[in-house]
Amino acid sequence: MMHFFFLAAGLLAAAAAVLWCTQAFGAGGKGAVDAGETEEKALELSREGIEALGTAADALAELMAHPALGGPGFITVRFPPPLAADGTAIAAVQYPNIREALYRRILRQELAPEDLRAEGVPEALLALSPCFETESGGMVLVSVRVPGLDPALAECMAGHRGRQEALGALAEGLRRQCPGLSVRRVGGELLLSPVREGERT
Repeated sequence: MMHFFFLAAGLLAAAAAVLWCTQAFGAGGKGAVDAGETEEKALELSREGIEALGTAADALAELMAHPALGGPGFITVRFPPPLAADGTAIAAVQYPNIREALYRRILRQELAPEDLRAEGVPEALLALSPCFETESGGMVLVSVRVPGLDPALAECMAGHRGRQEALGALAEGLRRQCPGLSVRRVGGELLLSPVREGERT
């Protein structure tokens, strides 16, 4: 009789193990398919906006490289909640204006487009209606609103996994669009910085 109970217990344990494996692998397979579909959807939705983001990033990088108005820094691309409504992202550059020419001009609110153009602010940047701000330590912050992203991209960004996949698709597109900039995902935004000469392939 004891042998029968041990045998029955063993069969039940084996059946439970088989059932668990079937469910686990089945769910994992479906998850992999869903992840692939989400990534492909994010890539499709981000294609139209990548060109606009690339144009903004290149214009900000050109300002950062200016010998008098620029300085070493980085560009961020953020996707605030209005993305769900109007498909707008925020691209901003932050750097120390080493010679303080632009820093002083911002403090004095001498920001008429014709004056900025004469100082050497890139025409491509002025066309984007940039917002100029200062921070402590001589830091300059220049931001532009970048429309053109499909608002449906917000749906992909609703969850953590979907947001990372959407950011990955945007980052890959920006790497192709802006070969002079390195692009990384940092938290829920993208971080772009000029590629140094020794890093170019």
